[in-house]
Amino acid sequence: GTAEDQATAFTPHKIIANIYYVGTRTLSSFLVVTPQGNILINSTYERNVATIEKSVNQLGFKFSDIKILLISHAHYDHCAGRSAIKDATGAQYMVMAGDAEVVESGGQADFQYGGSAEAQYPPAKVDRVLHDRDEVTLGGTTLVAHLTPGHTRGNTTWTLKAQDGGKTYDVVIVGSL
Repeated sequence: GTAEDQATAFTPHKIIANIYYVGTRTLSSFLVVTPQGNILINSTYERNVATIEKSVNQLGFKFSDIKILLISHAHYDHCAGRSAIKDATGAQYMVMAGDAEVVESGGQADFQYGGSAEAQYPPAKVDRVLHDRDEVTLGGTTLVAHLTPGHTRGNTTWTLKAQDGGKTYDVVIVGSL
């Protein structure tokens, strides 16, 4: 998408059960709401953090209730805003092992874009390094991290169960192809 599409909020909305879309037109961010706080998947660009915060607020939730920050992969367009989100919320940052070094280096350790100044971003400490099939649980909701390398070494696809309308649904948040 265009730079405008990457920065323009897509109408925040409920996807199913406790899962909401809070991203832009072309950069996905998902909010998983629980009674003990919320989980955000993908912080996108640093310049989009205010857009994500506005979307969270428009849905009636508090940005400060984000307790865990996850990513699909360690490219700047999916994780560069994480330092600002960690600073604003105190969220625990959890990243798949293959991408942890990349985010802690601010993108310099990326095998594809490490030499590109455009692909660099503020480094952020990873609070928990994840491995294939690790679980991230908050407030009765459990997300399972599935290592799906290729796009990056630690590209992660997330799965979880969602209860909606008396039924249980299997939800998949796909890491980049």
